[in-house]
Amino acid sequence: MKKCFLYCAGEYCDGYVTPTAEDIVVAVDAGYETLKNLCIKPSLAVGDFDSLGFLPEDVEVIRHPSVKDDTDTVLAARYMLERGISQFYIFGAFGKRLDHSIANIQLMGNMAKKGAVVFAFDEGYTYTAIHNASLSFDKNYEGTVSAFAIGDSVKNVSMTGLKYTLCNAEIFCDNPIGVSNEFIGENASISVGDGILLVMFERKSALELPCVSN
Repeated sequence: MKKCFLYCAGEYCDGYVTPTAEDIVVAVDAGYETLKNLCIKPSLAVGDFDSLGFLPEDVEVIRHPSVKDDTDTVLAARYMLERGISQFYIFGAFGKRLDHSIANIQLMGNMAKKGAVVFAFDEGYTYTAIHNASLSFDKNYEGTVSAFAIGDSVKNVSMTGLKYTLCNAEIFCDNPIGVSNEFIGENASISVGDGILLVMFERKSALELPCVSN
């Protein structure tokens, strides 16, 4: 299965995953410079390129006007979703601007609702969103894991193998009871039966990413 790697204009953090020759690498505006520094050639560049300041000449470019309703990252993700890609890794989604960080979290929720598996990476943390699905962690995970409602509430939330467990609970967007849970050296799972859940967890080494299943 082809995977899509989106490199955005935020702060780059190592996600301990790298694209293979079969994967699609998309430079989102100034994410082109990140890829250049990593010596990775993109398959495609998408954006209005106001942050980059020039149009790349060594790759296919999809240019959008600077006055638009969607962010460059939203446009790039939508383009790949429309082409049947369902597994995404997003780099540079966070860090430089809080408004874009929040927008990218909302985007992840939208992508999960459309059936995609998506992971994004920040310093020491990995983010994902799940919609009516479950997330399974290896017992070697350590540190904290937090879960937040995207939307008014999420229902039938269960957490097992963690310091604090839940069984078919409801989590509301204005009551963050899912913050700062902890791994305890057991196989762990987080599941949601109705709604979209944002999950962020510590991942400071090349541990295998958790499995998302419906």
